[in-house]
Amino acid sequence: MADQKDIEQNSEQTLLTLEQLSQTLEVMTCVVDRLKSHLTRQMSLNAELFQDEERLRQAEAEERAEKSKQLKKESVVVEITQRELEEGIKGKKVVH
Repeated sequence: MADQKDIEQNSEQTLLTLEQLSQTLEVMTCVVDRLKSHLTRQMSLNAELFQDEERLRQAEAEERAEKSKQLKKESVVVEITQRELEEGIKGKKVVH
């Protein structure tokens, strides 16, 4: 009779343990799902940020290229001979 009672107690204890494990697994599944969701959002935000930075770099490169073209169009070459240079120093002419 004691054996039958021990068997029933062990069975009840096993069922209780299995139920607790089941609840723990449910909670852990929710936690894992939330972590996956969070990571997916982070990856999406990082991708958007990278694309924004890439677009900014591209726009800056285009702007530099355009300014370079303008500079080449507007550039003026001034040739100064040694004599003009020496006369400028003596006469203290300053060209800006």
